[in-house]
Amino acid sequence: MNRGANGESGPVLDPIPFPLAMGLSALIAIAVYNSVELFIFIFRTFSRRRGLYFWSAVCATTGILLIPILCLLRFFALANPGTMASLISVSWMCMVTGQSLMLYSRLHLVLCDPRKLRWLLCMIIGVFVFIEIPVGTLFAVNNFFFTGARVATAYDVMEKLQLSVFTVQECLLSGLYLYEWAGVRKELEITKGPRVRRLFHELIGLFILVLALDLSLVGLQFSNQFKIQITYKPVVYSIKLKVEIYVLNTLVALLNSNYNCQQGLPFRDQTIPLHTRAEDDPWPPQNIHSVNAAGEMARQRSENSTMCGSLSSTGSRIAKVPRIMLGA
Repeated sequence: MNRGANGESGPVLDPIPFPLAMGLSALIAIAVYNSVELFIFIFRTFSRRRGLYFWSAVCATTGILLIPILCLLRFFALANPGTMASLISVSWMCMVTGQSLMLYSRLHLVLCDPRKLRWLLCMIIGVFVFIEIPVGTLFAVNNFFFTGARVATAYDVMEKLQLSVFTVQECLLSGLYLYEWAGVRKELEITKGPRVRRLFHELIGLFILVLALDLSLVGLQFSNQFKIQITYKPVVYSIKLKVEIYVLNTLVALLNSNYNCQQGLPFRDQTIPLHTRAEDDPWPPQNIHSVNAAGEMARQRSENSTMCGSLSSTGSRIAKVPRIMLGA
């Protein structure tokens, strides 16, 4: 079987077995369904349709929708393979970089160091410029000009390197949420209640899901199952995007909450506000605070309540002393 027969440098030339064809059809249908569902969810959830969070989610969802459709047209020679390969490369960049930017856009909720945030943004941009663009160019050239084995081999090596880098990048971004939240989880439970623990478990689940799905993609990539892995990728990213949007929205809603679980009464937070713009949030602008600032305020409230409790007990003891002993 030559490279074109597998679909990496043109349409699939060999007949596809019926079980494989059914599997590819199922993957394409799942990816398209998930992308449509994501579009509906995004446009119904975001009250302010602007900002990095909103547009990165739209960009990633658009890539998820286009990739399976373009692959279908390319595999069965229903359109020019070079044009389809170029559009697939652009859609792949939208899907992967958009998802990474969406995770980055909410990192300020748990990470308050601007220098670290800049380094993470530089990492995402560097991966896009130095890895995604070269791999996409090789894929398009390989399909436009049907080059020899040298270019095809270079593309194969770069594609495996690209997916490995993406795995590390996305695990790093999702792992940062878990690491930073674990540092102040106990303090936040003082003011936010059991929802903090529940969100911590959801962040653990998010990290495990991202790692497992990315490792399954890497396994397919290194097994050279091109037809399967290129249609499996949008399914994986659609599942990850659904879970990430749910967890990030829960995180924003929790930090946006002004409910004191100890007293059962609303209170107005006076924590340090984040350096963020209101239009980046899917809810109307309110006082949203970082997890670290909220944790510090929780510790202060705990200390104040302890001090007030000791003063109250001291006062009650004094009240019980006979008046003659107090010089009355």
